[in-house]
Amino acid sequence: MNATSPPKPPAARLLAPPWWVAPAVLTVAAAMAGVWGYRSSPLADASAWLAMPYAVPAALVAASWRQPSHPHSKNRSLILGGVGALVALVYAHLATFTLYVVAFVLWAFQGGG
Repeated sequence: MNATSPPKPPAARLLAPPWWVAPAVLTVAAAMAGVWGYRSSPLADASAWLAMPYAVPAALVAASWRQPSHPHSKNRSLILGGVGALVALVYAHLATFTLYVVAFVLWAFQGGG
């Protein structure tokens, strides 16, 4: 006959850390990075269509909210959220640099005068 042990009381069980803390922090970080990156670039006075690519970092951060089912998916969601926050930070400066390069190339091909 097999003896089964009684179930452990809830206080004796190991509690898993809340999975939603990291995505919440990354969401706030991405929002603050996007605002800071946009306000610190010359694009702040540009038209609103230049803010549309912020949907990409928002989608990356939103992907980090998916509850992990495997240990590897937790790491993947944290990496996606971190990359989304980084992209939100550098997008405005990258867009500014790209627009300046395009303007310079157009100026150079028109004769520079």
